[in-house]
Amino acid sequence: MANDKPKVEFVDNPNPLRSKVKVKAGADPSAMIAQAEESVKKLGGEFETIFNENVAALVAAMGEIRQGGMTRERALIQMRRLLHDLRGQAGTFGYPLVSHVGDSACKFIDLSEDFGDTEVDVLRMHIDALKAINQTRIKGDGGPIGKELMSGLRKVILKYNNGAALE
Repeated sequence: MANDKPKVEFVDNPNPLRSKVKVKAGADPSAMIAQAEESVKKLGGEFETIFNENVAALVAAMGEIRQGGMTRERALIQMRRLLHDLRGQAGTFGYPLVSHVGDSACKFIDLSEDFGDTEVDVLRMHIDALKAINQTRIKGDGGPIGKELMSGLRKVILKYNNGAALE
C-alpha cells in the first residue's frame, strides 16, 4: 500500500525574465521610482489627446449601436474595447473618475444578456458622462460633481436591475 502513493517531483521553473532584464548594480530604487513617475507625468499630456479621441470614437460607436442589427454587435465590441482601454489608462494618468465610469459601462455591457433600447439608453448615459468629463476637463475624482455623476449612474443601473422604466 505504501508504494501506491504517487511520487512527488519538484520542478524548477526557469525564469526567462531574468535573462532579459538588466539590473544595475547599486541602483537606487527611489531614483528609479522617481524616473518612472516623471515618465508617467510626461505621458499624462498624451492621455488627454487619447481621451479626446476615445470619446469621439465612443460617440460614433453609440450612433452605430442605435442602428441595431449586426451594426450594433460590432459597435458594442468596439465600444467595450475602447472603454476597457480607457478605464485602464485613466487611473494611471490621474483620471480615476473616467476609470469608474468606464468600469461601470464595461460591467454593464458584460452583464447584459440582451441589448435592446433600454440597455442602449443606460449605455448612452455612460457615454454622455464621459463626454461631460471630457468637455469640462474634470480631473481626479471630480469632487462633488464626480460623486453626483457616479451616484446618478448607480441609480440608473439599480433602476434598470429592478425592472423600472428609465427616465
